[in-house]
Amino acid sequence: MNKRLIWALCVFSTVAQADLVRNQAPVKLAFSSGLEPVCFYEDRRYSKGSVIEMGKQLFVCEREKSFEQNGRLSWHAFPLAEQEQNKITVQGRP
Repeated sequence: MNKRLIWALCVFSTVAQADLVRNQAPVKLAFSSGLEPVCFYEDRRYSKGSVIEMGKQLFVCEREKSFEQNGRLSWHAFPLAEQEQNKITVQGRP
């Protein structure tokens, strides 16, 4: 029994004296990617001025309202697309 006790004390003392090593990957923070305002479409980020097509309509990523200065962006109907649609409907009249 004494041999088992001595053996157990040797094993546990070795484990107790061991240094814990933790391998952690360094954290890289991309500050530039999270601070600029963006518009989202289909889980993708678009910057100001980006143009996308939803259905048959073009949209542009612009400031939410012209008088707001908070930098929020949203999708607005692309002005040229509205003009082209109006021309098509006018030309289509008999």
